[in-house]
Amino acid sequence: MSGFELQTLDIDDISRAQKQNVRSDIHYDAGTVQNTDAPLKGITRKQRARNSEIADVLDIGAGTRCVHCGLLHFMWRATCGACDKPMDYNLGTRNETLMPQVFSPGEGETRPLDPTSVVYTTAQKVADLLDIGPQEAITTSYDSDVDGIYVTGAEYRNIGFSVGDTILVYSDADPLGFERTITAISTSINGVKLAFSGNITAADYQTVDNTYVQNQASFSNGRTRGITKSKVESIILRMQDHIDNKTHNAWRPYLVQAEYINFDTYKPYRRRYYTDYVGTAPLLFRNVQQILRLELWQGDDYREIASAEARIKLPDNVRALSGSIVLSPGNGSAALLTIGTGTTNWRADFDKTTSAQNLADLINKEDRVGKTDVTFSPNFTLEGSTSNVAIHNEFIASANSDYGTGRLKITSMRQTAAGESCSIVTTNSDIEISQTQASYANFASLNSTTITVDSTARFADAGVAVDASGDVFRYTGKTDTTFTGCEIVVGSALSSIGGQLTQHILQVDLHGGSSSGDQGRLRDWWIDSEMGIIYFNNSYPFFEWNAIKTSYIYGERYVDKAIEDICTKMVAIDLLMSDDRSVLIPEGTQNVDLASKIQLYRADIDRTFPRYIEVVTFE
Repeated sequence: MSGFELQTLDIDDISRAQKQNVRSDIHYDAGTVQNTDAPLKGITRKQRARNSEIADVLDIGAGTRCVHCGLLHFMWRATCGACDKPMDYNLGTRNETLMPQVFSPGEGETRPLDPTSVVYTTAQKVADLLDIGPQEAITTSYDSDVDGIYVTGAEYRNIGFSVGDTILVYSDADPLGFERTITAISTSINGVKLAFSGNITAADYQTVDNTYVQNQASFSNGRTRGITKSKVESIILRMQDHIDNKTHNAWRPYLVQAEYINFDTYKPYRRRYYTDYVGTAPLLFRNVQQILRLELWQGDDYREIASAEARIKLPDNVRALSGSIVLSPGNGSAALLTIGTGTTNWRADFDKTTSAQNLADLINKEDRVGKTDVTFSPNFTLEGSTSNVAIHNEFIASANSDYGTGRLKITSMRQTAAGESCSIVTTNSDIEISQTQASYANFASLNSTTITVDSTARFADAGVAVDASGDVFRYTGKTDTTFTGCEIVVGSALSSIGGQLTQHILQVDLHGGSSSGDQGRLRDWWIDSEMGIIYFNNSYPFFEWNAIKTSYIYGERYVDKAIEDICTKMVAIDLLMSDDRSVLIPEGTQNVDLASKIQLYRADIDRTFPRYIEVVTFE
């Protein structure tokens, strides 16, 4: 039979094998079949294990040195040929925690605006699909307050109460009880307090009344059940990315930070009969929610017509830098970007290219290098959110891209002229700020929180300013000659402010339309959001190929119920396939078994998915 012929070894093969310390498995009667019913019993398993072991090695390349003795190997061995200790090959896996962070200057990649946001479904909807009920009810540990109830620390950990969970509270005095959403969790001598809004009659929910509390969330981060809420939400995040990649669309805000496109125009540059525009630019994605940047190449620089911008240039010797850059979104609050090594700082201990990228990573809250939120002071929130607004919610930054090494472009995420209320200053004169409107005033006097100057003309209505010594203050209002609501940001006190005051206001470079420059059909430019096509009117590039560079947010504003159903079932399948969860999932003789459920879910997904897959064609 082919493949089972006896292979012979000559003297050269044996000598080579001995030099490589390869043991021979040849022995007398090796070809004799001992078990005629199963001639390959015990052989195929060993061969498969051997093949699997070898297949793990992706590329030995120019050889692999033993990490113990340093001997160079050009063939795969389980152990070193010299010291016989285990070899360490490239097994195709990476430990991200052990790898150094690599700086990658340039524009950011296309990604969700908030990659950690659960949008397409929820953990509770997955639980409802799998018919997993709520947590067990437990007794309270102390008499209830008008705004909260108490549980023991052990019950808190086991059940896994968290902010946002809905709880049902009932007692003998009020058997129907009430439902509330947990707004805060704190500890006291009475136990763990689960606070909520909306006062209750505390006398009806005392311990003598046998008061019970039940977490209505099927999945929590407690220790009672094997599947935690955090695990389910991590699977949801993974399935969201899978749906976006497969459909070439998104039902959540997606950020495109740098897309180069051509300018389709009529030559000469003029409006044609039946058209009120001189050219168009089709974007790669449609369903555009907002244009963040629209840069027109002018032959030597980009002209920004969609957002107010500021340029920052770092000096060659960044190691000598110290101080901060301060940004205000236009409401009188301030965010401090200070040089340092923390997660809320930017580093200036290498070179200007690396420092510029690190500053951009901080502004963008780049998780790749471990940057965290830099919030504004005083803190403020926006509608529908409980999180404090951070600098990455108001600004976007690019470093070392088309603007030169050691240079940054910072733009407001407020559209067109709305960003011209933002201000920026620096405490270090070696950091240059350009592409802005520079405003100056001379200090006259200080009265409590009011600073009097010679003139506040050209200053923002609310923002930040710096004096000649590098002290920075913020203000919430102004008159013709005063800044009101002032507070020190950098420096010891407001009393240290003096001399000439400076402020840079972000600017957008619009030519003007029928009355003023802005986004509009009869003005500089306008966009068909549904199709993702930009139309140019009074502002346009003078080149065709790759003449436009744009940043924008796209994605459907409404999550279709079909997409929600697809994501929910994909998460459910992943949970059912990952481990035996039959203890949580009801299954009986009258119900559909788990294997059949998986097949039914997959069939539903396969029927619905093709309707949402978009095809991109290039002409």
